[in-house]
Amino acid sequence: MPDKPVQVTAYSGYRGEESPRSFMVGGKRVEVRKILARWIEEDEATAERSRWFRVKGDDFRVRVLRCRERDGIWFMEEDGEK
Repeated sequence: MPDKPVQVTAYSGYRGEESPRSFMVGGKRVEVRKILARWIEEDEATAERSRWFRVKGDDFRVRVLRCRERDGIWFMEEDGEK
């Protein structure tokens, strides 16, 4: 399933690195309970960088959130793991 834009509330720590704190799914706010993994990827063809987060929400679902660095747009995809 392709990722889709999503509204994310993020926190920028003392190093300026944003981390997701909550996001909207189906009109409902889901709080991030735990960040399970985080990484940065760069597209070889476009040199576009994205920050990725695998998170578990307070709805107990695991999702992958991605923030495109050039414009700050967040995307989400279901992970499938519970």
